[in-house]
Amino acid sequence: MNHLARLTMLCLVTISCSPAIPDGLEVVITDSAGVTIVTAESLEGLPVRSLVGPVVDLISSPDPAEASFSRVTAVLRLADGRFIVTDGASRRLKLFGPDGSYLRNITGADHSLAEFSAITAIWLAGRNRITVFDQRQRHLITLPIDPGNVEVAELTSANLRARPVGRLDAGDVLLRNLIFEVPGSGFELTDVAIIRFGSNGTLLDTVGVWPAARMGRLGEPPLQRVSSPIFEPRLVAAAAGNRLLLSDCRSAEYSIIDPGEGLTQVVRWPTPDLQVSEDDIRLYREQRLAGLDQEQQRQFWRSVDGIPVSENLPACDQLRIDSEGRTWIRSFVRPGSQQQEWLVFDPDGRPLFGIELPLVSVVMDLGANHVTVLENDSLDVQRVRVYEIE
Repeated sequence: MNHLARLTMLCLVTISCSPAIPDGLEVVITDSAGVTIVTAESLEGLPVRSLVGPVVDLISSPDPAEASFSRVTAVLRLADGRFIVTDGASRRLKLFGPDGSYLRNITGADHSLAEFSAITAIWLAGRNRITVFDQRQRHLITLPIDPGNVEVAELTSANLRARPVGRLDAGDVLLRNLIFEVPGSGFELTDVAIIRFGSNGTLLDTVGVWPAARMGRLGEPPLQRVSSPIFEPRLVAAAAGNRLLLSDCRSAEYSIIDPGEGLTQVVRWPTPDLQVSEDDIRLYREQRLAGLDQEQQRQFWRSVDGIPVSENLPACDQLRIDSEGRTWIRSFVRPGSQQQEWLVFDPDGRPLFGIELPLVSVVMDLGANHVTVLENDSLDVQRVRVYEIE
């Protein structure tokens, strides 16, 4: 993929592409017991989009102190073009205009609520309404962007380890909950349950249980710790519309699941050799040790003592769904790489294009014409910028 200049801000990338399969790509579609299998035989000829800009700066404000934010956990673009950014430091939501100008803070007090505690996800719940998941308080809060009526739903049954997966069109919210049963010795697969809650907080059902990652105990009490093997693949999941997407990342494929009907489709694509090499292990250690003083290096060696190394690298490590139903898959970042590669598939599982971003960028939000990326600048301050894709 083309080399991209390093971004130093939180970026919004506008995308323009045809929904048709790019010329030269071979995609095979088969059926297996009612499940559609979509296989891209090769990604040769897949177009790669590049960044142009920035075209908008979301922090341009006469009052930088009010517009600043840190510990961002979610970013959402509204239907009218405005942006909401979580600020974990102040426990507020920051509202920005379509041109990137700072507008105001949104606090719990604006809606006769106690302060937000730990918002880890924001979803659109209508033209001018959002639903936020406050993980610490176990609340689903549906509120208008401007002061008005608020619906607060306390989850009737959820473990504090639950993490957001996505919101369905019907208003149901899917969470993932680690079933934490670590073996007394050795490393074994742990499971993740995907659970569904109604908009009123009622537990509806468990969509399914899937293997998550191998975990095991290291050391002896009281210094015993829990860890996974180095390069261990981990389950990734996303949900939107009426679909749940899952990948165990052990192979280059993801599953599309109807929460009410079960597995409907599997999408596969080719990858380079994923076998872990000596260079992978050496570069992993060099990256982890870079910039550490002697005491920190000793702590690192203690932390990895006894941890096995997986035979193969993960095929991918992130999965997202944009507002058009397209699937975004991030290929696993091999040690030593300074870029991250994403593959974008249409709703039917056919590859559309690739995109490359700096390794330090964190994808936060995806829409029909944008992707929001979080980054720290040279002063370790989080920023927002808008880039177009050429």
